[in-house]
Amino acid sequence: MKSMSQISSLKIIPYIILFISIVFSISGQLLMKHTMSQTNEGLFAWEFLKQLTLAVTVYCLGVVNWILALRSVKLSIAYPLTSLNYVGILFGSYYFFNEEITLTRIAGVMTIFLGVLLVVIPLKKSI
Repeated sequence: MKSMSQISSLKIIPYIILFISIVFSISGQLLMKHTMSQTNEGLFAWEFLKQLTLAVTVYCLGVVNWILALRSVKLSIAYPLTSLNYVGILFGSYYFFNEEITLTRIAGVMTIFLGVLLVVIPLKKSI
């Protein structure tokens, strides 16, 4: 018979897979931006193709994890959580590409994030 801690850890695994999917998605997008920013030789240069292959592979790992997460996580919860990509891209763009983070962008991302919380956090059912 499974203990309560085993049952709890089994319920959280799909969410861990979902968050891994989000991390791969953010990483893949940032790698694609890096690849396209660094290309000077043309789209068929060997170095460009290697970098693009890496970027697409990382992004595809996110898709695979997404599919695995959907086996157990409700789509109505999983899909809104992918808006965490906005947060990751905002900070990744700032850190890796020196893009500006304005108050307007922060307000926009926070609005999206708070909206996601409203969708994902379960409300108590009244009897």
